[in-house]
Amino acid sequence: MKSYFLYKTLKSIAAAAGAAALLASHGAQAAYPERAIKVVVPYNAGGGTDVLSRAVASGISAVLKETVIVENRPGASGMIGSDLVARSAPDGYTLVMTAADTHTINPHVYPKISYDAVKDFVAVAQVGYLPYALVVNPVLGVNTIQEYIALAKKSPGKLTYASWGVGSSSHVAMEMLNVGQSLDVLHVPFTGAAPAMTAIMGGQVDALFVPLSLAKPNADAGKVKLLGLAAPKRFAGAPDVPTLTEQGVNVVAAPWIGILAPAGTPQDAIGKLADAVAQAVKRDDVIKALTAGGLEISTRDSKAFAEFLVDDYKLWGDTVKAANIKAE
Repeated sequence: MKSYFLYKTLKSIAAAAGAAALLASHGAQAAYPERAIKVVVPYNAGGGTDVLSRAVASGISAVLKETVIVENRPGASGMIGSDLVARSAPDGYTLVMTAADTHTINPHVYPKISYDAVKDFVAVAQVGYLPYALVVNPVLGVNTIQEYIALAKKSPGKLTYASWGVGSSSHVAMEMLNVGQSLDVLHVPFTGAAPAMTAIMGGQVDALFVPLSLAKPNADAGKVKLLGLAAPKRFAGAPDVPTLTEQGVNVVAAPWIGILAPAGTPQDAIGKLADAVAQAVKRDDVIKALTAGGLEISTRDSKAFAEFLVDDYKLWGDTVKAANIKAE
């Protein structure tokens, strides 16, 4: 009899403990975030993505009333920082804010990439995209995209284009144009956007796809000729610049900027982070910083961003394959 009552007592205690643990679990989820969140930027401090990330992180911090720390982990075309996040605990406290290069371009260019861009991450939210502009040296003597295409076809193999590295978004963007228009233009890679732009202005190279934020000031100063945007629509900050599509050339190469988390991160945390991003980009200070950085604010929540990434992965991948781009 004593054994029976002891059994019943222990069973009741176990049940109560289980219920308490369940309640504690729900309480912990509801409390997210309860400590600082780390956002890894897989690029150098002071660079374009870093500046944009810090503006968004500041906005998220204000919305969630919690500290958001930005940590730069550059190297290997953004793969070092991305790999770090892929291997982090999926608890919502380590995220990566990155660009299309690391997740929808690099997997096609680097055969031995250390992370699975699809399986190792979950989409949190897209913040926007960078409108890329096609610029040429004024001495080239072309004023429209159609004139550039005609010149390239007239002189196959003689024109050159710059990029900031093999397999970079600038490289693949230009190949979208080359493949689509059957152009034979020589690729000249540089170590960054700034030296590539310097080469265009100096006349060492003929053409370059570069973020509008870098192209527009130099075009206004007469240092380069801006032929159009490889974006789905005109940029709000420069409504006078037409898209390439408007001019009859269907090239849309506008790398996204967004936030991802390690696979397995609780949906509760993902949802709260996505909501925080949506609210953050409506703040005047964040809007000002993102627009100044050349970003077209275009948010997507976790589900919509995940669906978009599937299509974007194929878009860049098809061009990499068609142009036979391989990392050396």
